[in-house]
Amino acid sequence: MEVETNPASIPHLGKPETLDDLKTSAYTSQKVEEIPETNSHMANGIGFEKETMNGLETTASTKEADAKGEETNKQEGGKECEKEKEQKLEEKTEREKDDKSGEKKCEAGREEEDQLKELRKYNDIVPEGTSSHVKDTIDEHFDKYPWVLGALGRLFNFSTGYGPKFAPINIPLMRRLQTFAVLFWMSTFLFMGAGSFFFLLYLFFYTQYWWISLCYFTWYLGDRSVCNRGGRRWHWMRSWTLWKHYRDFFPVHLIKTAELDPSKNYIMGYHPHGILSAGAFCHFATEGTDFSKTYPGFTPHLLTLEGHFHLPFYREFFMASGAVSATRESMDYLLGREGSGRALCLVVGGAKEALDCHPGQVILHLSKRKGFCKMALRHGASLVPMFSFGENDVYDQIANPEGSLIRRIQNSVQKLVGLAPCMFIGRGVFQYSFGIVPFRKPIYTVVGAPIDVPHVKNPTKEQIVNLHETYVNAVVDLYNKYKDRYSDHPECKITIV
Repeated sequence: MEVETNPASIPHLGKPETLDDLKTSAYTSQKVEEIPETNSHMANGIGFEKETMNGLETTASTKEADAKGEETNKQEGGKECEKEKEQKLEEKTEREKDDKSGEKKCEAGREEEDQLKELRKYNDIVPEGTSSHVKDTIDEHFDKYPWVLGALGRLFNFSTGYGPKFAPINIPLMRRLQTFAVLFWMSTFLFMGAGSFFFLLYLFFYTQYWWISLCYFTWYLGDRSVCNRGGRRWHWMRSWTLWKHYRDFFPVHLIKTAELDPSKNYIMGYHPHGILSAGAFCHFATEGTDFSKTYPGFTPHLLTLEGHFHLPFYREFFMASGAVSATRESMDYLLGREGSGRALCLVVGGAKEALDCHPGQVILHLSKRKGFCKMALRHGASLVPMFSFGENDVYDQIANPEGSLIRRIQNSVQKLVGLAPCMFIGRGVFQYSFGIVPFRKPIYTVVGAPIDVPHVKNPTKEQIVNLHETYVNAVVDLYNKYKDRYSDHPECKITIV
């Protein structure tokens, strides 16, 4: 289908020629249509500007909020920093205090170690295997033989690659004096009494000076009980410089853990016995460790077997140190007199315990020893437990287990004469293999806290048993508390028999 077009009906949109052309509908509509389009663009621009202003305002408020938040955070952070600084200062102060205390402890430990190293300097020259203190292959070799052969073997070191070990020539004089002091102590114990007895016999039967022996015997008859009546102490002899050298030989230390009231009397139990109770002698029979200064206001007495005071001349020497007999009569005399401040050192285990004193073991004979508890109750004397670490190490003795032939002989002799025939082994004066001189092993005597005891004139069996149990527990606790600090064998357990 064709459509006719009339060119005249199509409006002319070209350039208008007259004013009337501007009024035509075609041009008018075109312009009218363009005006709204222009208005819409203007509206859009205004809206965009408003949105931009709103965005800027929002951004500004956000920035202000962020700034305020940052200021708040800074303030909080400053407070936290101040707290952290304070904590760091406190921690630093505590660390400095700990460091200072640790340095002091380290310095004290170094001084003690240096002292012990200095004391052991010359003994360290000898191989450790040659010392009978350490059970090594050499000692095991000698223990296979009878005691006499084993002792000779130790003296000359037969069947070993070392040979006899002699002391160096260039040992300082102070060390020689220390050895002499200990040798003097051992010689008085082993030879003074027996030697004096045979000397008096010789004077009486074979010389014209028989009257000397007779006079001494007469003196002894009238004086034999003085060991049960307080003895005859002589402070001058107790204060000899010789005993300072004796102390420094081992060395011997007296460690005070609690105060003692000088207005009371005390029975101080010494454990273990050791071969010769070297520590007890130094503390209570001499002023080697300054007992009177450590415990002012006290008069110390060492209680020992009455047999020591039957030997001529040795009894006078021993009593001059303040030693007395460990009998009921002697303790009643000292504790029953008027006055106070008496410290009686009693080696509770006795001679029988000495037979079980070997390095590396602690066996205390306490189960059947209750007489001192009864004595404490009768007089109201407080009990003080003491443990001497190293006492068993200064000598070695041959193996003598219960039931062996040697032990049966020793028990028989001990019952007969009262003294324990310990077959001990030490070192010599000029050699380190064998002798009667003890080894240079430190002795630390720790004095525990006192156990207050009521005054009961006639104590019952139950009271005695309860006090004995309390005392035994105190001894065990004292050992366990200080064994790691002072014992060379902290792994060793204490055994009560």
